[in-house]
Amino acid sequence: MDPASLGFASASMVELCIKTGKQFYIHCKTYRNAETELRQVILEIEGYWLRIEDQVIFLRDHWDSLSERYQVHQDQVLQELQSTLQTAIYALDNVLGKPEDISQWEKLLAKKGEAKRVKYVLYTKNKLERIITQLDRWLRQFDPSWFLLSRMSNMIIGRDFESGRDSDSSAISTVAKLREAHEESQTTLVPSSSSSIFLGKDYGLKDIEVIPLAHSSMGLTNEGRRIIIDHYFLRNAVDVGTARKDVRDLASILSKVDPAFSSLLPCEGVVKAESPSASEPHFRMIFTIPPKMSHAIPRSLRYLLLENKKNYELNERINLAVSLARSVVFLHASRIVHKNITPENIVLLHTENEALGTPFLVGFERFRFDERRTNMTGDDNWEKNIYRHPQRQGLQPEEVYSMRHDIYSVGVCLLEIGLWTSFVHYTEDLQVAGPDSELPIDSLVAAKNKRKAAADIKAILVKKALTHLPQLMGKIYTDVVVSCLTCIDRDSQFFKDAGDFEDDDGIIVGVRYIEKVNKAPWAPLSYQNPGYA
Repeated sequence: MDPASLGFASASMVELCIKTGKQFYIHCKTYRNAETELRQVILEIEGYWLRIEDQVIFLRDHWDSLSERYQVHQDQVLQELQSTLQTAIYALDNVLGKPEDISQWEKLLAKKGEAKRVKYVLYTKNKLERIITQLDRWLRQFDPSWFLLSRMSNMIIGRDFESGRDSDSSAISTVAKLREAHEESQTTLVPSSSSSIFLGKDYGLKDIEVIPLAHSSMGLTNEGRRIIIDHYFLRNAVDVGTARKDVRDLASILSKVDPAFSSLLPCEGVVKAESPSASEPHFRMIFTIPPKMSHAIPRSLRYLLLENKKNYELNERINLAVSLARSVVFLHASRIVHKNITPENIVLLHTENEALGTPFLVGFERFRFDERRTNMTGDDNWEKNIYRHPQRQGLQPEEVYSMRHDIYSVGVCLLEIGLWTSFVHYTEDLQVAGPDSELPIDSLVAAKNKRKAAADIKAILVKKALTHLPQLMGKIYTDVVVSCLTCIDRDSQFFKDAGDFEDDDGIIVGVRYIEKVNKAPWAPLSYQNPGYA
């Protein structure tokens, strides 16, 4: 199809989604008061559509300003939305009847008697909750590409996002604020908003304690709010001025995040040490815990894996995997390379309706911006190296750390989540003890030829994924894990065309790769509201 025809067809799909969505919304409104037990579910369904509608209308209004590649991608995503909405309308009509037949629904319930009425309402509620699951699954697919708009340099898009900074739509206002933070990060000047990022001397922290088996800490503010703290140490060959700008820009971007969208905690500011030493961090990044999770005790993924409980539901473990992928999508869309994705840097906050908890990626002590320089230093700690691609192991790694290396780390973490086992074991006093007995790498850890040993360990991880995951997590999950572990291989099957990784605004390989990983249909099978508010 030629570009003009493609553009017309895609624009028509946007209009069709909006039209179908409005029909869907009318259906929901008609039955909003049909039954008390269904009211909350229907209101949640309406809320999903109202958020989606704002985003789709924005795409429609700026369609001609989007790159052709981005249009092609969104056309595919919108086709899925259209199908989801049509399915939802059919489901509503099937269990509630058509809007003009609302009296039939009321008569139907009246005839059934109380016991049968309760049973039928419960059946209907389950059907409606499936609609929520389907809409939530679509948003999981859509959000990564939506956040890419924060990087697009088109002036019209930039102007309209700027005017939407205070929009009632959190999706639009979040991207608007991200664009502002990204623009500030490109200047060497101190931006107007950065003064609030560095917290004053009167910002008090108390009761600071390390989260067990994590690299972050928890503490309290003077007001008694519980917070998460990341520690940033000055590394070799990095001056204080450069580190200050990097930390400022990272904190500014993370201050704009919505945890429900990004699986990242909002940063409320940075505390600078007055007289840092080699054992004291130069900066402490302060992260806000969502109010409904503020009473939870943070637990690292490493801690949970070592508990060795096997009774966590498959849905919760898949939710954990999807959330990790989403957080990396967000960082890479902002051109941030994490460089240290391990179970110690994934913190879970527990809410009442979750056994496992809601995960958030932390541990930004090694991060860098993709376009900025990096030092080529490393270490020989095996417990860190198993999460690093062979190219990035040792005291002098072969390659500059890239987004693809983050993806490899995600793959190792997803493998542990799928097996629900920890590859690293600790002693009772929380010192590294050795590798898991089911991971035969003891001799490789002690090998003199570190390069060959690193490649052999990678091969063992890939083999373990191929032989153990299918029966535990299914083929799709297995394929995703193997794709992450082999993402840098020349014969990787996930992406054969290197051009698939880039767009006109320089959104590089990591964004597209993790986005496709995040689109794999292994989203939760039942709806769970994590309670961010």
